[in-house]
This record gives sequence, structure tokens and C-alpha cells, in this order.
Amino acid sequence: MRIIILLFGSIVFSFSAMAQQTPRWEVGMQGDFGRDWYHKEAAPQGSYEGSIIDFSSSRSWGAGFYFERSLNAQWFVLGQVSYAQKKVPPQLFHEYNQTAAQHYLSELHHRGAVDAGLRWYANTQSKFRLLVDGKVGANVFMSAVRQESTRGKIVHSNVFGCQRVAPVASVSLGIKWSRFTISAEYRDDLSVSKRVGGMSEISGRGVFGKVGFALFRAGM
Repeated sequence: MRIIILLFGSIVFSFSAMAQQTPRWEVGMQGDFGRDWYHKEAAPQGSYEGSIIDFSSSRSWGAGFYFERSLNAQWFVLGQVSYAQKKVPPQLFHEYNQTAAQHYLSELHHRGAVDAGLRWYANTQSKFRLLVDGKVGANVFMSAVRQESTRGKIVHSNVFGCQRVAPVASVSLGIKWSRFTISAEYRDDLSVSKRVGGMSEISGRGVFGKVGFALFRAGM
């Protein structure tokens, strides 16, 4: 009987130890929801008194995939690719006021992003691991869609003449349990995005809540 108990105990301990091991790499999917804030840089040839230079999105959400590869027990290389939709006040992104906004019911921006960086886990032996990461990447303005009161949906594939690609940096703080990750992320443009003709320059930053789930893991 003692031998059976010892054997059972050793099996349980082995599985427990395996559960605590960190996979060498994993691929997963993630979603986020939050808000963006925008600021227009001064452009004397287009601005005037009463111009609205600061505004925010009413909502921003996105989804994508991430890749994580361990360097050691605590440090990981992190990469992610994502797509996002951002609902903004009509007309403000590319104009200085909403004079013509009454003709538009909504404005939606489609964006993509590619990021890479490092992630650090504070307590690798715990079931709930605290994580901190930092990333740099590119924010890609893909298209803008406005809903006009009489003509319906209008797609602006030229994104109002704005610069399509802008460098971005981000930091995250969160918790990981098994295959699930919950985190808060702050993103900030590293430079302003210019418009053709110098009418305006705009930069953005955002705060998002993120949830991730590991689809594939290996190298336990």
C-alpha cells in the first residue's frame, strides 16, 4: 500500500512540474478594446482661431495574432500582427472643424499594425505570472469609410492624403494564467503623420484592454 501511495504521489508531482514548465514558443490570438486620442500639429496655412486640434475616438477595437519565443525562463521575444477599427468624429481627422460634418453620419478608420519587442515574466513559478513588455512597430492607415446622409457609404482609399505608415511604441502590463493573457496596453506614435500639401500633421496615442489565448505551444 505504501508503494502505491508513493507511486501515485510521484506521478502527481511529475505532472505538476510539467505544468509549471514554460513552453519555448507559442502562437495565439488576441483581441483589444479601448480608445485613441489625437492631436493636430500647427499648420499655419490651414489653421485658424477656433480650430479643433484635440479629439478622441468614441471606440477602438481590434484583433490579431501574436508569437512568443523564450530566451530564458523570464525573457521572451514577442511579435504581433493586428487589425483595428477606430470610430472617430466625422470630418475632424482631416479638417479643422466639423462645418460639413452634418452631412456625415459616421466615420470609421481601418488600420493594421506590426510590432516586435521583449516580454518579461516576474514570477515564472506561479500559476498567475505577472508580465511587462515593450514593443516598437508600424501603424498602417489602410482606409477610411464615411457614411454620408444622401450618398451612403464612401470609401477613402487615399486616407485623405495622410501618411499611411507611422512608427509606434507600446508598453503593456498584465497577468498570464495557463493559456490566457489579460493586459493593459499604452500605445504612442513616435512621429506625426503628415498630409499631402502640408494642410495638417496629426499624432495619436491610445489605451487598450487586451485578452489573448495561446492556440499552439511547444518545447515544454
